[in-house]
Amino acid sequence: MGKKVSVLVVDDSHICRQLICEALSRDPDLEVVGTCNNGKEALEAAKDLRPQVITMDVEMPIMDGLTAVEHIMAEVPTPILMLTADPRQQAPELTCRALELGALALQIKPSIDAGLEAWNLSREVKLLSSVRVIRHIHSKRRPPLPGSGTGAVTTPAPVVGMPYGVLAVASSTGGPQVLFRMLSELPADFPTPIVIVQHINAAFSESLAGWLANASKLKVRLATDGEQLLPGNVLIAPPGQHMHIPFRGRVGLRSGVERDGHMPSGTVLLESAAKAYGRRTLGLILTGMGEDGAEGMLAIKQAGGLTLAQNEESCVVFGMPGAAVARKAVDHVIHGDDIAGTLVRLARGESLAVGR
Repeated sequence: MGKKVSVLVVDDSHICRQLICEALSRDPDLEVVGTCNNGKEALEAAKDLRPQVITMDVEMPIMDGLTAVEHIMAEVPTPILMLTADPRQQAPELTCRALELGALALQIKPSIDAGLEAWNLSREVKLLSSVRVIRHIHSKRRPPLPGSGTGAVTTPAPVVGMPYGVLAVASSTGGPQVLFRMLSELPADFPTPIVIVQHINAAFSESLAGWLANASKLKVRLATDGEQLLPGNVLIAPPGQHMHIPFRGRVGLRSGVERDGHMPSGTVLLESAAKAYGRRTLGLILTGMGEDGAEGMLAIKQAGGLTLAQNEESCVVFGMPGAAVARKAVDHVIHGDDIAGTLVRLARGESLAVGR
């Protein structure tokens, strides 16, 4: 057996710390190396103990969890799992702000009287321990490209003759930050309907949609069954259902089995987009663990559409884009900061440079 994964637990509630530590201690591959009452203690402990993963509460005295995440990701980058109360009791931007600051994932704390058996905390912590994080993503962003920044697009993207009928996106760990920047920089008249599968804890889907909507000039929301695909609209797959495109101009939702370990699955969405739109499909795969979306990207490429993948340098995890690249399913690999500018150029009918 290899070395145990070291975990730092941060929560101002003694009872919650006990619950979290108990849940983690049940896994022989994990070791709690320290506990903290607030974000200030967490920052110092992160520097001293160098844990492989930190579980972080949101609301704490002295220094709250969001401030702690910002400092930790700037000074001692560490995979962080935010544990919080039900997001429906908070503003959407509160918990999702943690993702923007560099936290990798979100989970709801179990209630005190709930059993720990159904809580998949150990699995999430072990997955995050393998992620290579970089210094505070938020502060390392590059300036927007000309024509890609918010309010910078002065020439409307032409709707007539638009080469792509849909933009289908698959995204996972680290993806919300990339989606936030992409959607905040796309102009209100971006002519291509956008459909997105983002892997996230089901309880945070509505918060994610609200957070992205507040940042974008486009209309962003969770999809409903039979909804139209319209320019200026962004539809995000709701939890527990596959989102697909049964025919041009509509999305459908269906239950079923997981694909590539997920429901909703990026591959299900991308394959249906390729079937419905053929060469007018634009596929995009972003940072994430595993291989979801890779087969879908291949389907789009084989149908004559165009495929884009986030590059390894800007990915939190290059798993999903890397799997698509390995299958030779990607036409262009681009930096996460350049995605909006690239999409605007494509919307204007401009071609991209040959190569990667």
